[in-house]
Amino acid sequence: MTRFLEALGGKLAERWIALMLGPSVLLMSVAAVGVTLGHRRWHDIGLLLTRLNELSAEPALRNTGTLILLLAGLLAASAGMGLAATGLGVTVERLWLAARPRWLADRRRRRWEDAHATFDHALVEAARAEGTPEAAAAAARARELNARRNRIGLAAPDHPFWLGDRIAAVDTRIWRAYRLDITSAWPRIWLILAEDVRAEIVTSRTRLAAAARLMAWAVGYVAVGAVWWPSAVVGAVTAATAWRRARIAGVAFADLAESAVDLHGRQLAESLGVPCDGALTEDVGAEITTVLRKQT
Repeated sequence: MTRFLEALGGKLAERWIALMLGPSVLLMSVAAVGVTLGHRRWHDIGLLLTRLNELSAEPALRNTGTLILLLAGLLAASAGMGLAATGLGVTVERLWLAARPRWLADRRRRRWEDAHATFDHALVEAARAEGTPEAAAAAARARELNARRNRIGLAAPDHPFWLGDRIAAVDTRIWRAYRLDITSAWPRIWLILAEDVRAEIVTSRTRLAAAARLMAWAVGYVAVGAVWWPSAVVGAVTAATAWRRARIAGVAFADLAESAVDLHGRQLAESLGVPCDGALTEDVGAEITTVLRKQT
């Protein structure tokens, strides 16, 4: 038991240092530099070194008790900032996946509908051009327009942000293909997945949460930019990196979730006693949905 507790404490300490202490201390250091230099003397390293020398010469800082109190305050402040960043990260993630504001969602839907109509027209033109010298060019244009529409959304957008629509598209696509309610089916599918498959899905989901947390740290750097503008630049770069990572993690999570249904849908049907000869079909999916919803 002692060894187990020591190992658990070590892992918790490593996780705390990685997620809270390191980023918190870095942000507090940037804030201290920003307050010291300000906008007008933002690059004055000499001033910064002078202030550090003055601070180190303070008699109070040579007292062991004072240093312990400062260290304790630093740890407490870093823990508080880490918890705040984690909470703000959850809020950022909910914002990315939210269905409001509706006017942004409606704007994305109109863009998608225009792109979809253009693709449909190009598809008709490609069909008419079959067997003619223009067939290859017409088909290439249809593929290009299809990719352009899919970049907006794999299904008609219903969220103000791309990430929310990409994850929600899993529900829409599975319903269209199998008439399967993924909200009801997912907990059951999760129980029949192999451990390595679960680990892949959990990893992608964890990376999405980490990207949202990184966006929260970016907000902190942008806030420090009010007193030292280079911090705002760092915050902007961090925000762009966080959004990029969120898109990659969101795509991976959505693809893995959809693949789990594609590959294990038949196994789910058999586990529930629903006959399924061959691939999962709309009739089988509809019957699974009826069973799982329990007439609700």
